[in-house]
Amino acid sequence: MKLLRIAFLIVACLCCGISYASKTLPRIGDFSLLDQHGMFHQLSWYNDHKAVVIFIQGNGCPIVRNGAPTLKALRDEYADQNVAFFMLNPQAQDDRESIAAEAQEFSYDFPILVDEAQLVAESLGVDRTAEVFVIDPKTLEVLYRGPIDDRLGYESQKPNASKHYLRDALDAALSGEAIANTRVDSPGCLINFPARERHQAQPVSYTADVAPLLINKCVGCHHQGGIGPWSMSDHTMVQGWSKMMKEVLMTRRMPPGQIDPHVGKPIEDMVEMTPGELQTLVHWIDAGAPMEAGAEDPLAAVDLDDTKWSLGEPDIVLKVPAQAIPATGIIDYRFIPVELNLDKDIWIRAIEFIPGDPQVLHHIITYLSSPADKHSRNKNDSDSRDESIGGFAPGRQPDQYRDNSGRLIRKGSNLLLQMHYTTSGKPTVDETEVGLYIYDEPPSYVMDGGVAGQRRFMIPPHAKEHLLEGEMLIERDAYLYGMTPHMHYRGRYMSYWAEYPDGRSELLLSVPKYEFNWQFSYQLENPQFLPAGTRLIARGAMDNSAQNRFNPDPDRPVMFGLQTKHEMFFGFLTLRYVGDTPESITGAETAEEVAGL
Repeated sequence: MKLLRIAFLIVACLCCGISYASKTLPRIGDFSLLDQHGMFHQLSWYNDHKAVVIFIQGNGCPIVRNGAPTLKALRDEYADQNVAFFMLNPQAQDDRESIAAEAQEFSYDFPILVDEAQLVAESLGVDRTAEVFVIDPKTLEVLYRGPIDDRLGYESQKPNASKHYLRDALDAALSGEAIANTRVDSPGCLINFPARERHQAQPVSYTADVAPLLINKCVGCHHQGGIGPWSMSDHTMVQGWSKMMKEVLMTRRMPPGQIDPHVGKPIEDMVEMTPGELQTLVHWIDAGAPMEAGAEDPLAAVDLDDTKWSLGEPDIVLKVPAQAIPATGIIDYRFIPVELNLDKDIWIRAIEFIPGDPQVLHHIITYLSSPADKHSRNKNDSDSRDESIGGFAPGRQPDQYRDNSGRLIRKGSNLLLQMHYTTSGKPTVDETEVGLYIYDEPPSYVMDGGVAGQRRFMIPPHAKEHLLEGEMLIERDAYLYGMTPHMHYRGRYMSYWAEYPDGRSELLLSVPKYEFNWQFSYQLENPQFLPAGTRLIARGAMDNSAQNRFNPDPDRPVMFGLQTKHEMFFGFLTLRYVGDTPESITGAETAEEVAGL
């Protein structure tokens, strides 16, 4: 057949070649990645599909660019046959911005999974672009690896393909037949894996590389008595758990509370793993998680600060009535009143919680029940969300009001704690303590709260992405300090946007994979000024499908409600309104009056 010459760049000639990898097709581990738009994708979430197709994309590769239209045509052809199509970019030289630009220029309307750490590509055995992988999402087996067809070659292409490898593989997989050609050599542009090559030449050191990373980012939860289910007490423990560590890293279950680091405002105290840190840990685990012979174990020498209260001894310590927790089962929210017995108004600068049993206490939301607002005493029936003054969740820091600001608690007020428990396999009793830190003198500013939420909705059964949106109008100039997404088991993702009076729109925070087990409050490194008239909007989605591993019953519609069998969609806000001072909100004229004396 006559070949049509095409003008490939010289660089393409240098970087392309035939792949002669092993003919054995692997079963890969589950993985999660963000795409070029910041959307979260997990391979196992597509287990209701018959096949997943992953095409290795790389910016600038001529074979990728020429093969994409055929891939798009096949996707459209199989649109009603339950096949999911993705691109995956593992090129070290490409970033999310350039990948999105390439996609726009060449009309790639696929989710492009951005493999920044190159670990997914390594697990697939990728060495070149333009290869296609067909994966069974139920078993995670690779069913086919090779080119789309035989139309494209190096510096050449046929007018029509004579062999349709991908179509043949899909037809066989969908019909339950054996795939005739499971591995076909494929042309493509070579991909460089610098971290892998570096770690092959110089193996990762446990004492110099791994242990310091674990101490800095993991041991704070994974220590004896901590909220982690096991303690990183020494190398033997870490080595024993190393394969599980790799799984939770590859699926982005750890570190918890992950945000999209490419968008939004900088967040304080975020525990994140950089692509380089992920490569260090996974390559060390893949090498058997060894420790150097004769070396002293840095983990064994860790002496954690066991100070009970991280902010020092509180001015007021409140004991929550003991809560009996069974060994197993689902526990509804408990609403527990805690009396303050205040004989004067106080201004608090911080609130901290010490769980009695950190293995079972999932989260607390603290509401202020003031004498002037009787309805707030019964949050079971009324769900005003404006009065939350703090909370607890595993990994969450104490609530501190910054910039010499505080919250007023009036004499006669009480607290109402919304407490959620999970079971640990054995019965226990939780006796949580609450610490209040009080200003000696009234602060300069008043911290406030708000919520951008939606209370009226119905999530249909099996809905995988039911969109919700709530907003709050900022009626006076204010500063935004923190954002706390709150949903229940079906929460999928949430983002916060500011739409300013001048027409600008800004993404402040994106949580692409919401986890009910981790109720984080994301505090801005620098408070964001919000002029009067700004609309703060929380946008997100619910997943009521069987693919959501937390979902208690995908066959039922779900509506708003307090218990976890119901749903919530709240984007909590921590705000300070310009001009709000202790004097302005109390009407006091003297410092003694502000202090409630």
